[in-house]
Amino acid sequence: MPFPLEIPEPLRLALPPGTGVLLGISGGVDSALALAVLQELGCDVQCVTFKNFCYSEEDIDPGEQSCCSLDAIEDARLLARRFGATHWVHGVEESFRQRVIDPFIHDYSTALTPNPCLACNADVRFPEFVRLARRQGCRFAATGHYARMDHSVPGGRLLKGLDPAKDQSYFLHAVAPELFDELIFPLGWWDKTEVRRAAGELGIAVADKRDSQEICFVPDGDRAFLFGDDQATRSGEIVDRQGKVLGTHKGLIHYTVGQRRGLGIAAPEPLYVLSLDLSTSRLVVGQRHELATNGVLADGFAPAVPDFPPEGPEPGKPVHARLRHRHGGALVKTWNLANDGTMRVELAEPVDGAAPGQGLVLYQDDVVLGGGRIVGSFMREDEIS
Repeated sequence: MPFPLEIPEPLRLALPPGTGVLLGISGGVDSALALAVLQELGCDVQCVTFKNFCYSEEDIDPGEQSCCSLDAIEDARLLARRFGATHWVHGVEESFRQRVIDPFIHDYSTALTPNPCLACNADVRFPEFVRLARRQGCRFAATGHYARMDHSVPGGRLLKGLDPAKDQSYFLHAVAPELFDELIFPLGWWDKTEVRRAAGELGIAVADKRDSQEICFVPDGDRAFLFGDDQATRSGEIVDRQGKVLGTHKGLIHYTVGQRRGLGIAAPEPLYVLSLDLSTSRLVVGQRHELATNGVLADGFAPAVPDFPPEGPEPGKPVHARLRHRHGGALVKTWNLANDGTMRVELAEPVDGAAPGQGLVLYQDDVVLGGGRIVGSFMREDEIS
């Protein structure tokens, strides 16, 4: 039968028959279809599954959806065998704990809302994928992420995936540009519906497997077991900006700026988390308009393109800022990038909230320009009435 997807020319140009590719495979439908695409192109594919977290050290059940569960690893092994590719499991537990879990615990303990996928991709997954690909003699390291790598320019550029509902370039923005030339993302040209349909037509066993929505080392959504008796885990008061007590929260680690659900308090209008005050263990809430901000402060900003302008966007070339994965993007007015990586970004219009600890990512059309970690927000004086 003909292959159920039309493979775009940029993939064919980057991956001529015989190209060596090391594919990260998790046992889910995305990496499975990525493997099918690579095989259709005639690539010489090897598969590896990363084991990030050793659940035997903790009294919890990872569940079948975790990428590190035995079920997921077995699914990955069977998929590789189905397509005739070699497969092995590679343990990265120690580096994952040091560079992802420990910073995650530290950030939550200081009232930030970290995004561990950003740290994992930048500091563990992709540096290790590329190292292993080189060791195995492979031209590329690949994953099933919904993003694209433009290899038509020297060194490569990271682009959004074409499916706006699934685009995962936000999670990849902190990957070092030095690795771009050796990375490829076969699925970035299609949407999720097409991927599932194609997997079904190919008879891939995991075509209908549910996507994991949890942090891989917090599979049940309750991160409290990581913290012990930390101040950020202790209950405290929920207050408005005037200090009026509205209820009691179950520990600041369970909340993030902009959150509406799960507050456990009744009010005439919906209430949102405005800030987390670690010094008083207070959760400050208010109405949606109180989340508005038109300025964002970030640290650790790293350009993803060689010609990034530190003084602000070039005239006639609009730039948009994404403040979280599901954020559609806000038009940028200007920015200033200091030598130490701190960034001050002014937006053209106010947006609802910026959670400290999340990523700030800048885009020009589909191109990822760079990103950093949000550390605060502000309202410009000209917008304050």
